[in-house]
Amino acid sequence: MKVVDTEEQIYSYDMMCGDLEELKSMYPDRFSYHSAGVSADGRNIYEIVFGNPDAGKTIIFQAGIHAREYMTSQLMMAQLEFYLCCSPDAVYGDVTFGRLFEEVSVHVFPMVNPDGISISQFGLDGISDAAVRADIKAWYDRDKREGRTSYSFADYLKYWKANANGVDLNRNFDYGFAEYSGANAPGAMKYKGTAPGGEPESAVLIRRTRELSPELAVSYHASGSVIYWDYGQTGGLRDVCSAMVDVIHAVNRNEIRYAATDKQDAAGFGDWLVMSEGIPSATVEIGVGTAPLAADEFPDIWERNAMMWAALADFAREQR
Repeated sequence: MKVVDTEEQIYSYDMMCGDLEELKSMYPDRFSYHSAGVSADGRNIYEIVFGNPDAGKTIIFQAGIHAREYMTSQLMMAQLEFYLCCSPDAVYGDVTFGRLFEEVSVHVFPMVNPDGISISQFGLDGISDAAVRADIKAWYDRDKREGRTSYSFADYLKYWKANANGVDLNRNFDYGFAEYSGANAPGAMKYKGTAPGGEPESAVLIRRTRELSPELAVSYHASGSVIYWDYGQTGGLRDVCSAMVDVIHAVNRNEIRYAATDKQDAAGFGDWLVMSEGIPSATVEIGVGTAPLAADEFPDIWERNAMMWAALADFAREQR
């Protein structure tokens, strides 16, 4: 019997917490998890460690940084359960899973933006702080009054991307922060905040990335079934990024897009990883519909991405 429910469209913070606890009771020695920080509305930002925590190489996956894209969190948790269920003697290419994840540890931040996800799923009922609830309603009223949204209040919240402070976390990193304009005030999307890394959730990713010094990092978003990379990096870093993207494409068959020519909003986690920290990175967009994605998209997304941890761990172990 599966622990992680992949048949329902909503995958909530509370469901994730329950699944982590249950999986830990079933596989006490196979993985660990801890709170790497606390969100604006008081939820834990969990970090999962799968494989040898003392491995010589580390890879990072992060998901759920944009609230309405919460199927990425569901996917990360389903992947965790899948790899926990796999025998260490299972083989990927010419290496067993046991050896693969002895040499490479996988650090997963499955739900970077738990407050925003709760807003997208449950509206104002997803936020415990009364002052924050009042702010969110005021931001909607302003955006409606000024013609920035035509949504009903319910849909404004359903399609929410930001955190509880109205900051788009994937616009809150310092590479490109000064140049990015976006929205000029808090709200559902595109407001970069007052300072890079100024939100508790983005600060967690910055701190832990620097502490871990990963071999590579992948961000999961929705939607489009594409792979974004190429932020203008050159030399050996570009070569490694290109090779990593080829590995990702071989697994999920997503179309490869070049962020330098197919312009995306700046100040994202991926831009920062590559251009500020020199860490190979790519962004994987799942699904084809408008986020929040429908439950019936998950089987195809799973088929495309189930082997991603193994493929990228195998790639990371070969890097010198």
